[in-house]
Amino acid sequence: MDMNMDPAFLKKILHGFAEVVRDDDGSFRLFRVPCALLPKLGKRVNVRCYHAAGSELRFRMGDTPVRFIIRRITEPDHPLFTAQTVVPVGIFHGDFQYDWLALQEGDNEIVIKPFEDPSGLRYRLHRRFRTELTRIVLPPFVELRIIGWQGEMEPPHPGDEPARQLLAYGSSITQGAYSPLGTETYPAVLARELGVDVCNLGFGGGATLEPELAEWIVSRTDWHLATLEMGVNVFNLSVDDFRKLVRNFLAPFAADPLERPVYSLDMLTTGDEFRRDETGMAKAAAFRQVVREETAATGKSRMKTLTYAPMLAGPSDYSTDLIHPALHAFESIGRGLAAQIMAAEK
Repeated sequence: MDMNMDPAFLKKILHGFAEVVRDDDGSFRLFRVPCALLPKLGKRVNVRCYHAAGSELRFRMGDTPVRFIIRRITEPDHPLFTAQTVVPVGIFHGDFQYDWLALQEGDNEIVIKPFEDPSGLRYRLHRRFRTELTRIVLPPFVELRIIGWQGEMEPPHPGDEPARQLLAYGSSITQGAYSPLGTETYPAVLARELGVDVCNLGFGGGATLEPELAEWIVSRTDWHLATLEMGVNVFNLSVDDFRKLVRNFLAPFAADPLERPVYSLDMLTTGDEFRRDETGMAKAAAFRQVVREETAATGKSRMKTLTYAPMLAGPSDYSTDLIHPALHAFESIGRGLAAQIMAAEK
């Protein structure tokens, strides 16, 4: 089967990726940050930047089925997140779910048939995405490579996608640890609630607040509001060192010439707090206070802190490590953050 291998077209139908690199075997490797920036960023960002985190392939179909070959790479790095037995990919026509497909290790052929809406009812009911737009929603924690594609396709048309986009930065909690579905991370839920698009810049173990990454985010013009999760991946630092990191990380956002809204998040309940460890509890409280103080210290009314820590009811809303939310809890986080943002934007 002859496959299309045009990188220029692939870039036009990708959402959530910053760069496409053709590997020696001809496959396309996808990165969520530019490769030139990676030497300035932490090890975990370098590991997680090629995980999709709910990023998508988006295109308009013709009258015949289209095919993609997507390779699932085996990764021994973190078995809790990357050695999942089932890695599902979601197929959507606009807002409407069409199918979920499980990717096996190695090469997978995905066949998508044209979507028929003779009455136009679904088109009239769409909220964020036009029904003519087909979306392949990729999972949070696995490396995938595009091998090729076949069929009549066009890149998204103006108006096919939401006019506004949320950019979410953070740790594995933001990336979607313990969620097999790219549509069920808390940034994805938050974006649905707000009626906006989403770009997930969560990096498991890699939310280490590099100012170079903040500067690159601010240089982008494709997002309209941002959430910044800070603290959990640098909890080994002193409170004073954390304050310096937060201050330097927030500085580019405060200087943003587009003056976009930015919402700071601190940390969910920590293991020390579950154990009632007084030293750890005091440090977690201090970290949260730093986020509030440094966000306020920017002097920008468009930069606010959201109440993040008490959003989950208790330990049963967490996974077994008592760090990451359980799958069902991402919905609570997304809805809770959306309510606070909507109240703040009134």
